[in-house]
Amino acid sequence: MKNLIFTLILTSCFLLPTSINAQSIDILWQGETYTPPFYKGKTLWSTQSGITLVAIPHGLGSSANLNYKWTRNGTVLGNISGRGKNTLTFVDSVLSRSQTFKVDILSSEDKVLASASHTFIPTSPNLAVYENNPLYGFMFHKEMTGTHRLEGREVTFTAFPFFFSASNRVEDILGYDWRTNIGGTETRNSVTYRTPENVAGTSQVSVKASNRDRIMQSAEKSFMVQFGNQ
Repeated sequence: MKNLIFTLILTSCFLLPTSINAQSIDILWQGETYTPPFYKGKTLWSTQSGITLVAIPHGLGSSANLNYKWTRNGTVLGNISGRGKNTLTFVDSVLSRSQTFKVDILSSEDKVLASASHTFIPTSPNLAVYENNPLYGFMFHKEMTGTHRLEGREVTFTAFPFFFSASNRVEDILGYDWRTNIGGTETRNSVTYRTPENVAGTSQVSVKASNRDRIMQSAEKSFMVQFGNQ
């Protein structure tokens, strides 16, 4: 009988509540920037780009009925604060710097029920180059770095910008400048190089991407192409 009583008491201990429905806020965010297909990371906030924040309340009822107060670097943003206003969009300036955003959820008596803050540091746009193979398409598993051995006499490279303020890589506001150390330039998103017969050597390929509307958004990439029998 004693063993049975002990078992019942022990079982009741495990049935006690283990968590409390706390009042809190999560801030979710994403940069309003471009990333290539199949990119698994977050779209980051970059220089001169936009960022969107969403406040997700927990244990406070419907988000549409709550009163939000947003601040940026200590300054209250009255025009985007208020009932149901749980989103914020900000566009970075040319004089790019870190930004601290805070959101408070207020009661009807202006008492702070929950708050959250986060400091964001703008990243620099980036650029990756991949081979566009006529049989397999874009070779996303192998970014062009170091030295690329050219198997045939022709190769096509495509530039993929990261974290530029654009909807796609061929948008009109994006400009490209391809160059080699043997001369010649190209201004399209993709470039095709052909080598003459019975010629072997190594050539440097470089490309620069820039946003015509936002002068601080640019990135460069360079690599070597080895061709012929060496």
